[in-house]
Amino acid sequence: MNGSRSLVLCLVAMLLALATVLPIPARADDSSKVTIRCDKNKTITDALAQHQGGPLTVEITGTCFEHVTVSRSDVTLKASSPGAAIQGPDSTKDTLAVTADRFVLDGLMVNGGRNAIVVTGASQAQLRNCIALASGSGIVGGIGILFSQGASGSVDACTSSGNPVDGIFLDAANVTITNSKIQKNGRNGVFIFGASYGKIGFTNTFLPGPNVINDNGGNGIHVTQNSLGLIFGNEVKGNGTNPASPVGRFGILLFGARADLPGGNTISGNAGPGIALNGSTAYIGDPGFGLPSTNTISGNSTAGQTGPSTPASGIGLFVASTAVLRNATVNSNNGAGVLLVGRSTLSVISSTVTGNSVDGVELGQGSMAIFQPPPFALSSISGNAIIDLKCQDTESTFTGPLATSFTTNCTGF
Repeated sequence: MNGSRSLVLCLVAMLLALATVLPIPARADDSSKVTIRCDKNKTITDALAQHQGGPLTVEITGTCFEHVTVSRSDVTLKASSPGAAIQGPDSTKDTLAVTADRFVLDGLMVNGGRNAIVVTGASQAQLRNCIALASGSGIVGGIGILFSQGASGSVDACTSSGNPVDGIFLDAANVTITNSKIQKNGRNGVFIFGASYGKIGFTNTFLPGPNVINDNGGNGIHVTQNSLGLIFGNEVKGNGTNPASPVGRFGILLFGARADLPGGNTISGNAGPGIALNGSTAYIGDPGFGLPSTNTISGNSTAGQTGPSTPASGIGLFVASTAVLRNATVNSNNGAGVLLVGRSTLSVISSTVTGNSVDGVELGQGSMAIFQPPPFALSSISGNAIIDLKCQDTESTFTGPLATSFTTNCTGF
């Protein structure tokens, strides 16, 4: 009896030992990677349905003609060969809709559909090496990349160009946009809307990742409705190509919003002012990031006055706006270099305003310019075509020293 019991215990011990060293066979539905040949009538939708549980990578070859919804977390859609794409045939439905967490899109072209790529809800998505081109229309249709309703994520090394409406649209979202091309879209290049936060040209670790935001029909970057834009190192050029644009024709527009342009931005050749603030605040030049803090605003307002309340200028402050202009060069703009109206205020530190076609700094409707004294390097306002420092009325004024002689009709304090 004791011998039999000892044998049983020995067998149990052996089984337990084997269990610690032998692998557990994988179940078929635990697969973490699947390849889809769209040219062989396979679909991404079927792959997502068939492989449930755990992280899943779907590698794609060819063009999948379908509308894809990703409603489970930890999904990666990746091109396994050049030219892989998802094309949505119905212009009333979004081509790729993401409603889950930890989604990655890598190397794919997504085109067609109402919008090309849409990330909504409490979702987090990383889009990289992608192309987005929508075919829809409407206020929130015809957009290449759309993040909304609390979504967050990043767009890196993507192209969202030639869309009927916006290249990238953020609505109540938090998104980082780096190393991307956002050009020739019908409305805005980047539209930051509805209390969103957009880092444009900065990575999440605040390293430079500049974008090209050129030749869009409306504004290059439009920040509005209590949103915040952090804008570094971008080329913002030639925007406002649509004379009938309903949102303006600016390089960068802040409308009831805030922005920090730490430096490195080249804002030039836009149809309207390069930077415009309407009831907004901005830092243009911020050395606090430890990176170059110079911005260049030149050759803007190529179309002259682009609206009844938008005179030509390099930088325009309207409706009680406030800005700091630091380490900036504002030159060769059509109209005034810097225009302040509607009781706006500008603090100028170590900046140069020169060679503009009308005035250097123009103040109207009770506005004020404050030129900061040492220990900062003095600013230079000189060499402008008509008056370097002009006051349109007796309620407008300036204070503080300048580095060079300048022409003015202002009385100052």
